[in-house]
Amino acid sequence: EMGMGGIYREIQAPERLVDVQLFDEDWTGGETLNTLILTEHNGKTTATHRVKYASLAARDGALRTGMVDGMSAGFDRLDLYLQTLV
Repeated sequence: EMGMGGIYREIQAPERLVDVQLFDEDWTGGETLNTLILTEHNGKTTATHRVKYASLAARDGALRTGMVDGMSAGFDRLDLYLQTLV
């Protein structure tokens, strides 16, 4: 289990979301800044998700948790879901 909270700092529908997250057990050394940019071109939307940690050590620690695999699995599931909408 991993508890966390956050707040949206910027919402520019439909192309940009910026939020910060803070884990209940703060192993990252502070807030994590997430920026999601959605860009449409020729009927396809590209999602660019940038994650900025409080330090390089925090980023490296997050990468060691298997976070990349978890995020990739989530995006793969989203892709499958979106294919059902076409």
